[in-house]
This record gives sequence, structure tokens and C-alpha cells, in this order.
Amino acid sequence: MKNNFSIWIIGPSAAGKTTVSKIIYENIKKKIPELVLVDGDKVRSLYENNLGYDKISRSKNTHRYINLINWLMDFDISTIVAVVSPFQKDREICKKKINNYREVFLDSSLEERIRRDKKKLYLPAMRGEKKNVVDVDIPFEKPLNSNLTINTEKRKPEEIALEIISKIQFLN
Repeated sequence: MKNNFSIWIIGPSAAGKTTVSKIIYENIKKKIPELVLVDGDKVRSLYENNLGYDKISRSKNTHRYINLINWLMDFDISTIVAVVSPFQKDREICKKKINNYREVFLDSSLEERIRRDKKKLYLPAMRGEKKNVVDVDIPFEKPLNSNLTINTEKRKPEEIALEIISKIQFLN
């Protein structure tokens, strides 16, 4: 059996996924050189961003991630994946289709995410000016069985990343 893995850092926009995943990547890359950081926004651009942000498109996008991760695993490459992944049914498919899948849910209040919102998603969506925003008009289904849940509101990203590294199997 291969020892590669895929750690999915999930949560709504502005929960800290990209920042934390980059820190994890930088901290373990020397120890695990066959490692790729997969960011949801970057993967969308690989596919010419030809899927929307509605529920069906978001699920289709998850299947793209699964295919990409499994392709990388065929080359013994492990991954850290930073994606919203709002639907429990899609996360269950990930668990079935990806070997050594680990899930970390970064949780924070909507108020905190609005404060951090560099993409300017939440307030326009709350005013009805923008559609298909997770945790406004598309629900984010809190994970039922993540390997780890961390509230990111009062903690530094470096501290969160080190906790994930210390607690997720395959990294230590």
C-alpha cells in the first residue's frame, strides 16, 4: 500500500483554509518532498473556470478534485487540499474514493468571516447582489465526522497549522 495521503482543509470562505494550508505545506515539504498544495481557486483556473458556483457545479467541482488527487496519488504524490467542500454527501464520496483521506474543518462565525472577507462575497450576498455564496444562500453543511475541527477565530494560522501537523496521521 502506498503511504501517500490527502488532507482536505475545508470550511466556508475566509475561514483560513488557504493561509493554514500554505503553512502546513511549508512545514512538511522538506520531510515529504512528493507533496502538492491544491487550492480550490487555483484548480478552477486550471479548468478555465467553466463551472459555476451553484450547488450542482460545486459538486461537479469536487469530482474534479477527486480525479486530480487520485491522478497525483498514482505518481506517489500526497496532497494538501484547501477547498470549501460545503456538502456532506460530497465529503463522503471523497472518503470512499481517496486513499488516506483526512479532513480538517476550519470553523469560525459568519461575523468573523465577514471581517476577513477579502473576496467581498458575504455582504453583497446578504444584500441580494450576489448569488451562490456558501453560508448565505447555499448552506454549508457542518461535517459529521471530520478528523479534526478547529475554531480559527482567536488563534493564529501558524498555531492552527502546527496543531494539524501534530494531530493528523502521516505527518509526524
